[in-house]
Amino acid sequence: MLCTQAYISCRACLKSQPCLPPSTGVIKVYSEDNTSRAVEVPSDITARDICQLFILKNHCIDDHSWTLFEQIPHLSIERTIEDHESVIEVQSGWGMDSHCCLYFRKNYAKYEFFKKPLDFFPEHMVSISSETNGIMNHSQLIQTFLSSSSCPEIHGFLHAKEHGRKSWKKFYFVLRRSGLYFSNKGTSKVGGDGSRSAHGYSLKLSTSDLSATESAGISFNRSQYHLL
Repeated sequence: MLCTQAYISCRACLKSQPCLPPSTGVIKVYSEDNTSRAVEVPSDITARDICQLFILKNHCIDDHSWTLFEQIPHLSIERTIEDHESVIEVQSGWGMDSHCCLYFRKNYAKYEFFKKPLDFFPEHMVSISSETNGIMNHSQLIQTFLSSSSCPEIHGFLHAKEHGRKSWKKFYFVLRRSGLYFSNKGTSKVGGDGSRSAHGYSLKLSTSDLSATESAGISFNRSQYHLL
């Protein structure tokens, strides 16, 4: 087992208070060749810290593309764990019988969301409020969203199936800060009597949905979910 104690120093603290080491946990990380390594890490370690640790230990060239992935087999998806995320918190969200795992490998598009945000927010999927309509273009609108605490309304079609039923139906969805909603009235504005929360529904993307947005999972979630 690899210990990171020598690599991760204790964080700065007030002179009047003793510097206590954080609690630790153990994570298991797989490489591209499916070999794995168990690592003892502080409970507050981030994905970026883990990447830097493995870059040093494996003598990798740090080209800013090394990434920690969370693989979730029962959903047939994996996602990029963002630099700031706590790896121990991610792992604590797995069920006891789950087969979720962590992978350390390259992702050359790791920061593309910030370099080319327009690729992830197609104009036909982002709502422009009446206050900004005609004042700023789509590119300026997206930059405003990325540089502030506000969230855009992402909208488009998804197939939904209510739990307990076998058939899938196509609905018009809107993703807001408060949740995911769908409309019973086609592409009309989701709100009021014509909208319902998507809680309790299963969702899926058709092939046409994916090709239209390159990766709709990225468009709907900044955490970058991909189909396996």
